[in-house]
Amino acid sequence: MHINFLFAMRFVAMGNDTDYQSLLLERYSDISLSSSILIVIGAVIGIIGNSTIVIFYLFRIKERGERYFIPLLAIVDLVACFTSPPFYIMDNTFFYNYPNDAACRVLSFLQTCVPGASAHVLLIISIQRYLLVCKPFGPKMTLFWKRILFALACGFAVLYSAPLLATSGVLQTVDTFMNHNVTTEICKFSVDTSPRITAYFGLLALIMVANLVVTAGLYAPVLKQVKHSFRSKLKVIEKSKETNPISETESSNVTQSTETEIGSVEHIKERKESRPIKLSEIKYNSNKKVHHETTQESSDATSKNYLHHKGPDNQDENTENKHSKCKGESVQRRITIMFLVIIIAYVLSYIPPLVILILSYAIEDFNFITLSEGQTVAWIYLARFIFLNHIVNPFIYGYFDAKFREQLQKHFRKWKACLICHFKG
Repeated sequence: MHINFLFAMRFVAMGNDTDYQSLLLERYSDISLSSSILIVIGAVIGIIGNSTIVIFYLFRIKERGERYFIPLLAIVDLVACFTSPPFYIMDNTFFYNYPNDAACRVLSFLQTCVPGASAHVLLIISIQRYLLVCKPFGPKMTLFWKRILFALACGFAVLYSAPLLATSGVLQTVDTFMNHNVTTEICKFSVDTSPRITAYFGLLALIMVANLVVTAGLYAPVLKQVKHSFRSKLKVIEKSKETNPISETESSNVTQSTETEIGSVEHIKERKESRPIKLSEIKYNSNKKVHHETTQESSDATSKNYLHHKGPDNQDENTENKHSKCKGESVQRRITIMFLVIIIAYVLSYIPPLVILILSYAIEDFNFITLSEGQTVAWIYLARFIFLNHIVNPFIYGYFDAKFREQLQKHFRKWKACLICHFKG
């Protein structure tokens, strides 16, 4: 209401010389400006964050293993931080008078291709985590297949985005604004409404929806398995606390290793004692009998000496193995949860733009001019929600990946010391 009142006042002031196209361009200039400022801030954060991820994971963290796709995903997100902002800012600045058809085509292609590649990499990560967590004894994704799948993800995104170079462009239309005809030039993904174009955009929407559903569907059993593993670990800890509250970890490890060794020795004794006696061994000579008993007693003593001699070293070895195993499981669980948060961010950031895209082509004769101020704000910001997916990932890595955080803190202290020395010297 307030904006319409201002337009009416300007209309009275300018009389018959009113330039309705200029009024239309200025109608929501404050919304466009705020959107552009946020996009620039997000781009700077995303470029710094993703560049840091690429540098540290490629050159600082040697043992990547399960983290193989992290720098690759960061590279895709870094490219998106360079390609998406020009698309959004051009759209904000020249919403109704887009200046260049070629720029519209190239930016539309990049805006579909790069986020699509990022989504497909997340799908590959879901497959990797599913095989690793839910199928621990099944086939694993080798380095060769990781490289092949990453190349296929990027190639597939380029393949289905390439038609946009032909279908997109600047669409010139005559619209009604304040009961007057105004000419608008809008950059759109399609300047044609033929059945083939409709089928193509239906296919694009289907690919994005299928990617979302399959990615979330594969990670659901992974999360279930992680929860089950975490509950089992809690039960073991609670049980060890109940049995020996004094020295929980050490006593439980020592007890388990000792019981294992004693059990094995007793099992050997039982096998020896229960060994069938041959007729040739049955002698009625007392000397032989005494000799047999002495041999049996010496074997028992040997077993006890073996247990006494080997026990502490074996306990330490078992304790160390169990500690390393628990640490490895903890790292795997933490990385799995980290990828879960990344996938949740992906789903939440891709759904609103996907819905907006479907509605913009499903609603017949859709036109931004007919929207109110609140509807325009919601439409613009929800359509650009996808950009958040390329910004938040470095923060997720920094929170969940202890190795990355350790390396980052280490180099930050070095840089801080160098700066202090520089300013002092």
